Amino acid sequence: MTEPVVLLLVGALLVQLPLGVVMYFDAKRLNLKDPELYWLGVVVPTAGFVVILYYFSKRRDLPKECETDS
Repeated sequence: MTEPVVLLLVGALLVQLPLGVVMYFDAKRLNLKDPELYWLGVVVPTAGFVVILYYFSKRRDLPKECETDS
């Protein structure tokens, strides 16, 4: 019973890690405020899929970093 669970978690991480990297660089490219929060949200095995869906549905409306905050 534990083998399928381990395989499922490893499979989820194999999907989520590349998506997390893509989301991090996309958030930096869009100059979003705190882009590393999206990366950290994706790396969490089960909640990551919720963060992925939220990010891609709202990415144009997420708060941007101010020009003076650099």
